[in-house]
Amino acid sequence: MFKWIGIIAITAIVAVLGVQMVPVYIQNQTIKSIAQKVVTDNELASAPKRDVVKAIENGFSANSINSLKPKEVVTVNRGAAGDWVLDVKYEERRKLLYNIHIVAAFDDQITN
Repeated sequence: MFKWIGIIAITAIVAVLGVQMVPVYIQNQTIKSIAQKVVTDNELASAPKRDVVKAIENGFSANSINSLKPKEVVTVNRGAAGDWVLDVKYEERRKLLYNIHIVAAFDDQITN
């Protein structure tokens, strides 16, 4: 009997963690996809920085990423070869139970 209660409790905890964290990782993959599209876009290769930032903002808007601000998440720089280097760095905090939070930290560099 106690064995089954333990199995059900562990299953419930894993399910709650999955429900909370899967959307966070899907959002991160979407942000990295937006950054990759911007970096590989031939029209933006020689464009000014403001056009690259605008393309990232448009990607966030098109994908309904409203909880994060593009300028706080993505840093746009030129690499040594003159290509764009995008640093995607942010933390996502989700409430699990009462005063227990889950924090996922993401730090990726997207280059061509």
